[in-house]
Amino acid sequence: MDEIFRDRVRERDLDNFLVEEIYASPRFLDWIVDRLQRRFIAPSSLTVRLQKSPPREADRRQTDVRVAWFDDDTGMHACVLIESKITADFQSGQAEAYASELSALRLRLGPTCAAAILVAPSAKLRSLTHDGCFDAEIPIEDIIEFLRERLQADDNPEIVRRLEMRIQLLEALCGKRSAAGWVGATIAAKRDFADSYVLLASEIMPDLSVRPSTDGPRAITRIFEGLEIEGLPDLSLRHEFGTAPGWKYANVLFRGMGARITALRANGLLSATHYTAEVAGKSLAIRVATPAVDPTRPFSEERQAVESGLLAIRDLVSWLRGAAPKLSEELNMAPTERQHAGTMPTEAAFAEQLMETYRECERLGYKPTGMLQMIHDHGAIGAAKRLLALRPSDGFNRLALMNRLDLAIESIVQREQWRGLFTDHELKRAAQRLR
Repeated sequence: MDEIFRDRVRERDLDNFLVEEIYASPRFLDWIVDRLQRRFIAPSSLTVRLQKSPPREADRRQTDVRVAWFDDDTGMHACVLIESKITADFQSGQAEAYASELSALRLRLGPTCAAAILVAPSAKLRSLTHDGCFDAEIPIEDIIEFLRERLQADDNPEIVRRLEMRIQLLEALCGKRSAAGWVGATIAAKRDFADSYVLLASEIMPDLSVRPSTDGPRAITRIFEGLEIEGLPDLSLRHEFGTAPGWKYANVLFRGMGARITALRANGLLSATHYTAEVAGKSLAIRVATPAVDPTRPFSEERQAVESGLLAIRDLVSWLRGAAPKLSEELNMAPTERQHAGTMPTEAAFAEQLMETYRECERLGYKPTGMLQMIHDHGAIGAAKRLLALRPSDGFNRLALMNRLDLAIESIVQREQWRGLFTDHELKRAAQRLR
């Protein structure tokens, strides 16, 4: 019985354990919420519901476990996302995808009404890097200790046996660590694909090299080395393959620069390009959409998509070199210098303004969900700029009929505290539309 789970457990066993234990034990759920401290406040007197492997709103990837609090009208008031890891590392963009999902949930529910938790063996937690994308890390060993305390306090024979078996399961999961010698296996077909990819990349960008990869099942990003641009901070140039037909990205990542995104979006440097700026954990990403690539298929069948992505990277590098002086000024300026220069309000402050506007519209019986989606996709400032660039929306017309154009984005951007975020042309367009 002691070895019943040895070498027969997988990450999904941890997911199933979490779903069952959270469902059966309110005490366990309270213990999990307590690990979030003040970052998350669980609502009282609401119905708790669970989902296993639900698709996320931001990118349709899956969350391992989702816990949510609902009212009687099935309105969600709070949400906790749980990601489980046993031996695998994060896939490219996986941790950042949680951050994006959290951002959308917090905009909709409130800053302390959504959180994300990472659960893994303690040794695995030490090797995982996520730049603060998760609000709390819970070692499986801590869960084992929690169950052992329950075991000592319960004298029901059936409950005791169930707890003993769950502890054995968790101990077996803790035994499956990277430190035990688990490594990514190289896939022969992907090795051939990788060789062809490197050859084509060297033809298109001879001054850069592709970082060697294990070409294992999760090797779906290629990183380029050799790019150094005077004045720019440390950067990482990446080609994301994706795992299915559709679109992914070529991007350059500036580590630790996520806080500069508001200033970058506001200065107009990207407005005349097809590049967008996004926050990836604590990093800043400038990216462009490229066709998804399937490295398990023959290279000849994927060559067109690969070439399109490599050409996009080449063009991105060319743009970076040309934009380096202005980009360097934005990324390297110290916060105190930016304030002295008349810095813009933060993205978070403007987002809160838009959310307050959304709540006021709700009270009037109108839910501008299109604006919420744009905030999620492009950030609060980016959403406002896009709304100003488009023809008057149905929401604008509806607010006009309600005699509440003070709630329209065209009115909000005219307020003194926000005017500096927008160009003279955008402000003029907003004023003309209001007239």
